[in-house]
Amino acid sequence: MRKITKIVFIFILLLNLVGCIEGNYLRDTSKGSIVEIKLDNAITIAEKEESIILFTQSTCKDCINLRKILSPYLENHKVNINEVVLDNEGTSKAEIQNNRKKINKVFPEFDSTPSMYYVKNGKIIDEIFEVKSEEELDQWVIKNKLDAK
Repeated sequence: MRKITKIVFIFILLLNLVGCIEGNYLRDTSKGSIVEIKLDNAITIAEKEESIILFTQSTCKDCINLRKILSPYLENHKVNINEVVLDNEGTSKAEIQNNRKKINKVFPEFDSTPSMYYVKNGKIIDEIFEVKSEEELDQWVIKNKLDAK
């Protein structure tokens, strides 16, 4: 009975060690970036590449707060973000409705700004809305290994 207990204990210990190793990754601490792109470019990128797409508005309070979180965070996290500033895409009712249709074809959950999506070859891998803290942002980055070397 003792031998079985030891074997089970060793097996559980090894399983935990392997699980911890798989969860870790080497993080790139070089500077990240935010690049403003047009909506049509964001749609093309989302359908064909691996990328982070961020939708914001220049007067949105939560978007401004997110900028304040992102600026220092990107100083030492190699995360590259493509940002679409929606009020630069047109402000008439018709333009807004047309842009909303374009966005919802690729990002069906999009409802408000800020909205950030991790996409890969036309599929949404993960999304985060209204980031409130650097810790929340970092958890999302780690979860998706967005700053991996």
